[in-house]
Amino acid sequence: MAEIIRNRTIRPSTRLASSISYRVAINNLTHNDILVVNISHESKPFRKTFRFRGSDVLKHKSLGFRVKDWGTQIQIVWNSTQPINDKA
Repeated sequence: MAEIIRNRTIRPSTRLASSISYRVAINNLTHNDILVVNISHESKPFRKTFRFRGSDVLKHKSLGFRVKDWGTQIQIVWNSTQPINDKA
């Protein structure tokens, strides 16, 4: 079992305000791997790590999430598969 790490940075400075969807590539992942997704923000002190079982995400080409930014709080909402460490 290997950990495959993907890093994504929320960059509102290069996107339209209405563009809140992001994707994470999951190529080179096997059934027994753990996908670790680190998400940070380009200008705010936000960093969160999400873990997924390879067996849960292999049916997808990529994982999608939306960013809800209320100024003082940022929420990550996964589109399909939910992480194993953050079910909320």
